[in-house]
Amino acid sequence: MKTNRDSKKITVRDLITIGMMGAISLLIFFTTGGIAAFTLIGTIANIPIVCFFTSIAYMLLVSKVHKPGTFFIMGLINVLPGLMAANFTGLILSAIGWGIADLFASLKNYRGKKILISAYVLGCTLQSALFTLPMYLSGGQYLIERKELLRLSDTALQKYLSFFVWPVFGINIILTILTSLLGAVIAFRILEKHIKKAGLI
Repeated sequence: MKTNRDSKKITVRDLITIGMMGAISLLIFFTTGGIAAFTLIGTIANIPIVCFFTSIAYMLLVSKVHKPGTFFIMGLINVLPGLMAANFTGLILSAIGWGIADLFASLKNYRGKKILISAYVLGCTLQSALFTLPMYLSGGQYLIERKELLRLSDTALQKYLSFFVWPVFGINIILTILTSLLGAVIAFRILEKHIKKAGLI
């Protein structure tokens, strides 16, 4: 007989767990992302930096909820701050990216450390690439149009524009792969050493 825990459908209890982990992930996002944003490089590489730290919330979540839709809902929660930058196209593309990561994890029924880490890296990498893609495609027009919204001075705008070139886009993607992978591996080690031993998962 199937229990709610064994069911492949996300339950209300699962949604509550996802919501809690999503809130923790957003707190990590705003804390680490906010600190990183004090520097120009930190702003440009914000997603790679944040993905290193949010890995603990994601890995804890998928250690508890092994069901299709988990990565997608969690990713959707985490891309919502993109609304502050008025990057609606990037936000939608990022959500699609997490949907792809969710499908990838679902191929193995959300089971196995390697598949979960790989899905997280895939989701983060697609978010990093797809969220910023409209900015790079616009050739800097994105920043110029949102100069007042982002509170950029003329000097700051020129500095940012110098970084919105395709080599930086590629470096950001590579950096995201490295930081999300490292973060997920460390997160799993923490879970296995401490949280599982404490019987919390």
